[in-house]
Amino acid sequence: MDFLNQNYLEIKRTLCGNSLPKYDYLFDLTDKVSAILECEKTSYRPLDQKGSAGALVDFQKDRLPLVVVPDLHARPEFLMNLLNYKLHGRTTVYDSLRQKKIRLVFVGDIMHTERNTKERWIAAKTEFDNEIFTGPSMSQEMQAGLSLLCGLLKLKQCFPEYVHILKGNHENIFNATGNGDFSFRKYADEGHMVRCFVQEYYGDDIVYMIHCVERALPLVFVGKKCVISHAEPKSSYSKEQIINARNEDGVVEGLTWTDNGEAEEGSVQNIIRNLVRAKNISDYVYIGGHRPVSSFYDIRQNGLYIQIHNPAHQQIAYVDAKNKFNPEKSIIEVNR
Repeated sequence: MDFLNQNYLEIKRTLCGNSLPKYDYLFDLTDKVSAILECEKTSYRPLDQKGSAGALVDFQKDRLPLVVVPDLHARPEFLMNLLNYKLHGRTTVYDSLRQKKIRLVFVGDIMHTERNTKERWIAAKTEFDNEIFTGPSMSQEMQAGLSLLCGLLKLKQCFPEYVHILKGNHENIFNATGNGDFSFRKYADEGHMVRCFVQEYYGDDIVYMIHCVERALPLVFVGKKCVISHAEPKSSYSKEQIINARNEDGVVEGLTWTDNGEAEEGSVQNIIRNLVRAKNISDYVYIGGHRPVSSFYDIRQNGLYIQIHNPAHQQIAYVDAKNKFNPEKSIIEVNR
């Protein structure tokens, strides 16, 4: 069995298992992937003004097709179905990665289930209020979230130039407020509960290692025909502002937290113009997730912005560098 097949089986065991990742495995993965992210090639990830890997990933000269994956939110089965999905009925996504014929871009939001788990979150909050931080309900939630995290990190380790994970607003293991982050709660007190679980079950060092991965994630991907970020951009950021997002007030928040209807009109068009070298941007599209949509997708900003996060579906956007993106044909369900 070759090395990459072994990696596939490892990812499959992680995503399809029913136990929490082992301490050593989680520590090793976060350590290796944070190092990969912190030292990504400047040919496609320019350095920021402090000499760190910037927040922009630039593959606009590239002609490989892209698979854009919306918010996963602790759905390891979604990632497994994606890797096994046969593009055009022929080659699986995983085999396409092995053959270096495709790039995957994940828009972020790895943790915190948000569909059909409200009762579990409430039960976990009851455990938490009784100072049971690693009880059965919370353990079940964290098994899904951390298994997904490990599967994604293993993909990044195996295919560093072909798999890219963007930061979403849920990538905040410290549950901190500041520097573009905000503590998170929805059904319960999810952000605080997740941090407390990881601290008690694994220790502060694993909390810190996950944080190291999060702080090194990029925020924007630009390809041959599209621009991608977690949320609809709130303002018209320049290329330099995006590269230096972590040193620029408001940019991280504006790319990860924007609510529907909150973005400046024209922000998408202006960012595309700021990033791409092409004079004609009529074939470009900006894709994001973040806020759920009720149908397969929503369109805003004069048709330039496509929002694809529907928690009821396991859907991806397939972007072909040769053709203009058509959401009716190119947004695909992978669990059919």
